[in-house]
Amino acid sequence: MFFTTISSQHCDQLHTRLLEANKGNLELLGSQMRAIIPLKCIGDIVDFSPLNEEHLMSMNEASHEEDAKRAIQEMLQQTDLLFKQVHAELFWDENSLRQFYTGLDEQIKKLETCQNGDQKLQLTRLRVKRHFQGLNDYLKDKKYSLCAWEIVQIQLRECFLLIHQLIQRIPIQGIMYFLKIIFD
Repeated sequence: MFFTTISSQHCDQLHTRLLEANKGNLELLGSQMRAIIPLKCIGDIVDFSPLNEEHLMSMNEASHEEDAKRAIQEMLQQTDLLFKQVHAELFWDENSLRQFYTGLDEQIKKLETCQNGDQKLQLTRLRVKRHFQGLNDYLKDKKYSLCAWEIVQIQLRECFLLIHQLIQRIPIQGIMYFLKIIFD
């Protein structure tokens, strides 16, 4: 299994655990995607509005860690929802789908236990939701076709690559602890 079990009791290894789980999710998604888009799907390619780090982060440097956590959590939740709405079982084998759902669920739970409840971060969540609503609308407009699903999976891969960047904003607790010892 690709996913590391994430303990809901400790946040001290959040950075490492999220990186491991995200790598597993990205590899699993990649294994289910085609290497190239089929020719018949070229006409279905859409330029979705970019979901990028600058767009998600607030201007307040101090809140970047919490923004990152909130954005990651929302992207994982929206990905989970998207897969369930699209009936991904029509496109993925049952075992791969179960592994993917398990990985998403573990990451979401870990993030939930390691976040503060700051309501100022709602803008980050809304931006992510808006992006995923565009993906949902596209799938619906294309009647959940195989070509539409191929295009959306490319967008999801981009989201997991963005998640990797956002994880870098979460401090590695060992380093923070070491620095605290040195400077205290």
